[in-house]
Amino acid sequence: MRDILLFFLVLFTTALQAQNYVPEKDNDKIKINFAVPLKAYAFNLADVQLKPGSPFYHAMQKDAAYLLSISPDRLLYRFYKNAGLPVRDSVYGGWESDGLSGHTLGHYLSACAMMYASTGDTQFSSRTSYLITELGRCQDARKSGYIGAIPNEDSLFGKLSRGEIKSGGFDLNGGWSPWYTVHKVMAGLVDVYLYCNSQKALDEAKGMADWTYNTINHLTDEQRNKMLQCEYGGMNDVLANIYAITGDEKYLQLSYKFYDQFVMEPLSKMIDPLPGKHSNTQVPKAIGAARQFELTGNNREEVIASFFWSTMVTHHTYANGGNSNYEYCGAE
Repeated sequence: MRDILLFFLVLFTTALQAQNYVPEKDNDKIKINFAVPLKAYAFNLADVQLKPGSPFYHAMQKDAAYLLSISPDRLLYRFYKNAGLPVRDSVYGGWESDGLSGHTLGHYLSACAMMYASTGDTQFSSRTSYLITELGRCQDARKSGYIGAIPNEDSLFGKLSRGEIKSGGFDLNGGWSPWYTVHKVMAGLVDVYLYCNSQKALDEAKGMADWTYNTINHLTDEQRNKMLQCEYGGMNDVLANIYAITGDEKYLQLSYKFYDQFVMEPLSKMIDPLPGKHSNTQVPKAIGAARQFELTGNNREEVIASFFWSTMVTHHTYANGGNSNYEYCGAE
C-alpha cells in the first residue's frame, strides 16, 4: 500500500502532462469509497496558501499571468470547426494546428480549474465556465456525446467502431494518438467539475464516456488490443474517476477496456516490458491501474502499479532524475 501511495505522490508531482485525481480524505463529489485503506491523503488545494514574496508565490503569479494570456477562442478553433460551428479566432500553431489538436485545451481546463481552487480568483472560474459552455455547444451540435478537435476524427473513429483498425506506436487509423487527446479533454472536464463545482462539465465528461462506450465496447479482444498498440493516454484513469464520481459501474468496466496485452499484462506477471518502450505512453497506464486498485482492491491492478513503480525507479531512472532518454526507456 505504501508503494501505491508513493507512486501517486511522485508521479503526480513529476509527470506534468498527467491529469490525475489524488484522493482527499473527505470529498463529497466522490461517491465510491476506497476499497483499500490509504495511509495518506492529498490536501484540498484551497487549504494551502503560498506565502506572498516567496519564490513559490512568485512562480504561481507567473503561471497565472500566462494562463490569462491564452485565448480560449483560439483553443476552441478546431472544436468549433469539427462541430460545424463558426470559428471566432485563428488557430494556435504547433501541435494545435496539427494531429494533436485539442489536447492543449484539456490541459488548460485543468490548469485554470486548479488555479481557481488554489487562489479563489474568479478570472479562472470564468475561463472554465466559458469553455464549458462552448464545448457544450459543440457536443450538442455533434449529437453523439463526443467533443473533439482531432483532424479527420469522424473517419478514424468511425472505422475503429466498425473494427477497421490500423494501429501502432502513435498512429491509429491515420490519427496521431487520438485517445491521448480524448483523455486530455475528458480529464480537463472532470477537473472543472472537481475544482469549480461545474455539473455541466461532469455531464459533458459523461457524454464523452458514453460515446467511448458506444465506440469500443462491442470490439473483440483482438480488435481492442490492436487499437491499444497506439498510445492511449490515461483513458483507464479518467474512466475510473468518472465511475468514482457517478457510482455507475459501466464506467469502471469500460476503464478495463483500456488494458493491453503487451505492457500491462506483463506488468501484472511482474515481467519488465519497458526497455525500448515510449515512457510517456506507459506512465498513465500504471496511474490508471493504481486508481482502479484504490476503488476495487483488485490484486492485478495493485501488482501492475507497484511493479511498474519499482521497475521504473530501480531499473529505468537516472541517478540525477528522469526515467527516459528522448522519452524512451533504455535497457536496464
